[in-house]
Amino acid sequence: MIIVRSFLTIASAGLSLGMASAALAQANPPATPPQDQPGHATDGAAGRGVRIIAPEAPPANVVANGQQTAPAIKPPAANAIAPVKLRPADPVSTRPAPVPAPAVLKACDRPVAKPTLRFADPARFDRALKGALRRGKTVVVDLDSPYPVANEAPAPLGAWLNEVEKSGGMVTVSPYCQKGRGLGGFLAKLFGGGPAEPYKAARAYDAVLHVDAVDQIVTQVEFAPRKATK
Repeated sequence: MIIVRSFLTIASAGLSLGMASAALAQANPPATPPQDQPGHATDGAAGRGVRIIAPEAPPANVVANGQQTAPAIKPPAANAIAPVKLRPADPVSTRPAPVPAPAVLKACDRPVAKPTLRFADPARFDRALKGALRRGKTVVVDLDSPYPVANEAPAPLGAWLNEVEKSGGMVTVSPYCQKGRGLGGFLAKLFGGGPAEPYKAARAYDAVLHVDAVDQIVTQVEFAPRKATK
């Protein structure tokens, strides 16, 4: 009986102590931080002996939210030396060297700047030349249409030259512009036939054919008074 009473006394005391502790806990509840406040979650975890490790920042080039982020580029320092850009070597030209243009010869001026007559109208030429030769002075005939030196002189100019030669006068060639080539031996073709009497005025003259040696053409005919022979 004594043992039973002692057990009941202990149980009654423990029950009273538990009831007193429950009443005290309800009167003074513990200060527990709310779950939705991030600042106080670590305090509760630390109180429970749990260590919270902060997450590491992802690398710059790791995919964030499904997009590839560009790596950060560090700007150059203010006193950095820019790299020297080398100029590429000039390519070797493969084009052929330009061929020099041939020299263009300038047309030479005719020897006599102010001729006496112009051989333009053959029908009127005989009368004009006869009247000029009767004065006894030098007569220069300018040809509007020069003829090749190897051809016969056009009529009636050839007949006048023929009269000069047949009457003992001289018909010579005077090249200008540059030294003539191959001008000898062509005089036989210069003179045309015709009656001698109409060209009687040419018997007191010699004739000089002014030839452009570049183009090989006769441009002027000069009748000069014949010098008296000793």
